[in-house]
Amino acid sequence: MPSMVVLVLHDMEHFSDLMARWHDAGAPAVTILESLGTRDLKDKQAMRDLPMMPTVRDVMQADDVPRTTVFTVVQDEVVDRLAEVTEEVLGDLSEPGKGIFFVLPASRVIGLRGLGDEVKPT
Repeated sequence: MPSMVVLVLHDMEHFSDLMARWHDAGAPAVTILESLGTRDLKDKQAMRDLPMMPTVRDVMQADDVPRTTVFTVVQDEVVDRLAEVTEEVLGDLSEPGKGIFFVLPASRVIGLRGLGDEVKPT
């Protein structure tokens, strides 16, 4: 069954190397999105920076650094290789500021070369 692999990348310093390594590991294509995250709102300074009645826009603009979110859809046997090369390039993702890597099942995929015209669960 195919899986969607998502990486929220905090530091773009290694982006080109990482994308080359993902391609070599078997990612047929990668989608790249600019994204925003929110700070830890338990942080007292972050709370002081927000207005009394914050909107979603206020919370989103309170973020310190923009993020880049990349994702790809691959067969299950490629997922572990992507995780391995990601940590080889970025280091231990459990450390703050490295990024977040997660995998979701893709129950149906249509139009992605390399996975067949349509992949349905068996």
